Amino acid sequence: MSTPDVRLVPALAEHLEAWLAIRAGPTSRRLLPLEDAPREALLRRLTEASSDVMDLRATSFRWMVESEGRIVGTVSARDLSRYHGRVEVGYMLAEDSLGRGLGTRALTLLLDKLFAIPSLYHVWLTTTEPNRASQGLARKLGFRQEGLLRGHCIVQGERMDQQVWGLLRPEWEAGRSARNLKPPEG
Repeated sequence: MSTPDVRLVPALAEHLEAWLAIRAGPTSRRLLPLEDAPREALLRRLTEASSDVMDLRATSFRWMVESEGRIVGTVSARDLSRYHGRVEVGYMLAEDSLGRGLGTRALTLLLDKLFAIPSLYHVWLTTTEPNRASQGLARKLGFRQEGLLRGHCIVQGERMDQQVWGLLRPEWEAGRSARNLKPPEG
């Protein structure tokens, strides 16, 4: 079975309904520390996020994940510090898109975009401890577990630990070479 093509498209206001449906999925609700947010707040996040990593004013980025002509997820980067060379990434997929390799493809595309920022050195993400699939994705892309934040978040009323995973530029570049992947053109 081959993985369907995946592409990242800039997040737009018209993606709000798809994002709301993804956030409401049972796996997202069970494993992600999602705060209830009014539609207006989520719409603002969609419209204020940049998709241009070379925009020196931007510190927050979001793309929607498209596969087979429909929106199946979202990837984001936030709190970019060009001075320190670090950014946090996040991702979320629709329930019917889980386990098909789409998250790996989408996060790879995101990391390629982010590592085009010359000063970027460290990318990190967090997962709740029960989120084994997300931990596997992080490992597959070369992330290493860097720490554990005990009792750090609440998921469906239950306090959970969060794992911190990190990836350094040299690790990404070495992994890309080992997998015989070429950087994107343009």
